[in-house]
Amino acid sequence: MIQQDLRYIYTVIKNINPKASNYIPSMLPYLGVVIDGAEDWLKAIKNSSKCKFCMPLFNESQTIFYEQIRNSIKMWQQDYNEIYISLGNAYRKNDDYFGSVCKPIAKVLKLYDIYGMDTINGVICGNTILCHCYSPFFSYSENNGEYIKVMSEIGGRYINLFHATTDFQVNNELHFGVQDYGRFIKSPVGNVYSDKFVLMSILCQINFLLYGIEKWINNEIPTKLRFGYLLYYSLISVIEQINQKLGIALKINSKWKSDRFRNSMAHYKLGIVLKESNLIISDAMFGLTEKIFGEDYYTIKKSIYKELEKLAKQIGAYLDLPQRMVYLQ
Repeated sequence: MIQQDLRYIYTVIKNINPKASNYIPSMLPYLGVVIDGAEDWLKAIKNSSKCKFCMPLFNESQTIFYEQIRNSIKMWQQDYNEIYISLGNAYRKNDDYFGSVCKPIAKVLKLYDIYGMDTINGVICGNTILCHCYSPFFSYSENNGEYIKVMSEIGGRYINLFHATTDFQVNNELHFGVQDYGRFIKSPVGNVYSDKFVLMSILCQINFLLYGIEKWINNEIPTKLRFGYLLYYSLISVIEQINQKLGIALKINSKWKSDRFRNSMAHYKLGIVLKESNLIISDAMFGLTEKIFGEDYYTIKKSIYKELEKLAKQIGAYLDLPQRMVYLQ
């Protein structure tokens, strides 16, 4: 599993142009899960194995960085009010900053961009406000891209260590882009921060998985279920709270909610659940879904992504967004 996840990262490095989209900031929580998890695994091997071999471990700066971005994947596990406040703070910081660097008349008339929306063939799959929440280190005065590059170097060493230097096949018919909002192009959910912006951000995060990973990478890899399940698990509680606050009825089936499976997806500690006698070598997750759910990998993965897709369409309908922004035609 570590090798497959690292091959996903290698595929991103080989195929994504960081100047053309915000794909990499959007994937930071998943980068944290993979690299921090790999380092934990290597540390455990180093502490327990009699057969020692040279393995790179985090220095102090890397430890801080990967703890930050790994923890950002827990954003959707928070209570909804905390999510609302977190996104709202980032939204206001953006508004204040871009308002301060434009001409006075533009500031008065609010004729400046506040945030950018990432798209895949026109479908929204990320936004810069959400990216800021995923990047606790972010600063308007620093070269954030260079910092991420330096901190990611150890990831490159892990890619080599695990022989993950072959990229997956990607769907070249998908095109990544960015659309700015706040000037003459008004936000599809209004130019004032609200619950609608939070719902749009959830839609962005779902679509990042549906299109930026599931449909972009042609190969079937356990990384898809791993990332999809972490989001699915987190949204179950959040959607319930949103329904209560807004008096709406968004639905997500909690049938596959499992603390044991979630913990297995968040860490490379499958051995706690899956013993050698349970291994199914032909299965993408070696029998883990059979052990916990009594279903094979493909059945569970299809079910989870179906729930995410249905939720995305419900959110898009509630926000009254054009279908072209919600899902591929």
